[in-house]
Amino acid sequence: MVRSLRLLASCALISQALAHSHILYLIINGQQYRGFNPHAPDAITNSIGWSTNAVDDGFVTPSNYSNPDIICHRDGKPAKAHAPVKAGDKIQIQWNGWPQSHKGPVLSYLAPCASTTDGCASVDKRRLSWTKIDDSSPVLLDEKDGPPGRWATDVLIAQNNTWLLGLPNDLEPGPYVLRHELIALHYANLKNGAQNYPQCVNLWVEAPGPKAITVGKEEVVVAGQKEGVPATALYKATDPGVAIDIYTATLSTYVIPGPTLAPGAKPVPVTEQGLKSTITAVGTPVVVTRATATVPMPNGKTAAAFKG
Repeated sequence: MVRSLRLLASCALISQALAHSHILYLIINGQQYRGFNPHAPDAITNSIGWSTNAVDDGFVTPSNYSNPDIICHRDGKPAKAHAPVKAGDKIQIQWNGWPQSHKGPVLSYLAPCASTTDGCASVDKRRLSWTKIDDSSPVLLDEKDGPPGRWATDVLIAQNNTWLLGLPNDLEPGPYVLRHELIALHYANLKNGAQNYPQCVNLWVEAPGPKAITVGKEEVVVAGQKEGVPATALYKATDPGVAIDIYTATLSTYVIPGPTLAPGAKPVPVTEQGLKSTITAVGTPVVVTRATATVPMPNGKTAAAFKG
């Protein structure tokens, strides 16, 4: 039976080779902000999503966990635009589909951009320090119907390929990169078989008052955690949540890879992922002009509200 499941997963992998994914858009307080589309990179100039060369909607392998490609996907480069948010907001993240066979965790990290004067637009991704704000715990939800069981990614698929993310309540105002990632484990029983799909978008956390992240400030407390982790140090190929056989009948728990959840994180539980955000308008991203100031993104190529 287990061998049959593995064969089915192999067939699914072949048939869905072009069915991997990227973030289409975010919904924040009813406003829609478009992500980067690797199939039409010049279609929208006010995208908040980092550009990549992943035209295959492909993945990063464990052998590249120490390579900069794991930070914000392959050849990831920062966007100029930022989506305005407030501490404590909820963000609905819309993926462009997700294959049923690709079981695994849904992970989210934040990194402040404290070393530039244009927010995250020119940040050196290798200097970003990441704090985990959502780990989709417990990830492996049940195996009542046998392996591979029901996983966090199944919840995402059931909600039209969306994930609801809660931002910490105590975020300092200023620019951040949100790193949202799916890890597919259907081939993780093989060496170098896990598949990471990291996606990055820029956020501007609006200030309730005059306080903001200070340019050049090395330490920014994120969700109660003083020190983050470079993305190239988040995972190891030998981590039990990376090198794993999800088809074994004895699997009852899952060890979530990466650092522990920040003490001030406010993840939306998997049981509440059915809460939906409604698009009321196309949001206007902002450009950061100095440490504490933004202006609306200049008019460029954009799109009407997308509901795909």
